[in-house]
Amino acid sequence: MSAFNRAVVLLQILLLVVLLIISAVVPNTVLERLIYTLQQAQDTLVTRWPMSYVFFLVVDVLLIFLLIVLLWLEVRPQAKKTLTVRTISGTQAEVSTASVAQGLQYRLNEISDVFKVRPVVRGKRGGVDVLLDIETSAEIDIPSKVEEVSQAARDLIEHKMGLKVAKIKVQLKQVPHGRAKAAPPAPPAPQAMPPEAALPEQPETEQSAAPDPYSQF
Repeated sequence: MSAFNRAVVLLQILLLVVLLIISAVVPNTVLERLIYTLQQAQDTLVTRWPMSYVFFLVVDVLLIFLLIVLLWLEVRPQAKKTLTVRTISGTQAEVSTASVAQGLQYRLNEISDVFKVRPVVRGKRGGVDVLLDIETSAEIDIPSKVEEVSQAARDLIEHKMGLKVAKIKVQLKQVPHGRAKAAPPAPPAPQAMPPEAALPEQPETEQSAAPDPYSQF
């Protein structure tokens, strides 16, 4: 929506620049056209009363409503895309809300009986607001599981990431009975290597001792 607001503001500025240029070049013509238009509007309002008044009123209300909507979209508080982390030594670092959500999804998926996690992280001045949309089995104790998930999320955000949690909200959905959490695929078993072919035995050859040349003497 910020791109739309910028486009509207840019269009208004360009239109105002064009009108000012035309007014500077031919001011008399611009004033005459403006006076003529206002006079025609006044004559229409008088001659076609009260339908003309209803028409003008509807147009005014629509324009006021449109301007109020655009103003609200421009000044409303925006969710922070990055979060500031301060270390003990005073160093500041910024971490994106997407990274925090990814870390939460990886950590909470390790909890038993939790099938799917969809975290939504919003940064605010007082800390981090976390919305956890999780799916669990139907056989769990809901209060204890919600407490376990909330505590795991709080430990990760505050102790591992150095952020402050403002609020954690858990939306829990139980899947039908009998559904088991998918286990990671087992690694393939190593294939047995074929036995090496036996090498043929080499016949042993006896080496005769060389005659001693000095034995003849």
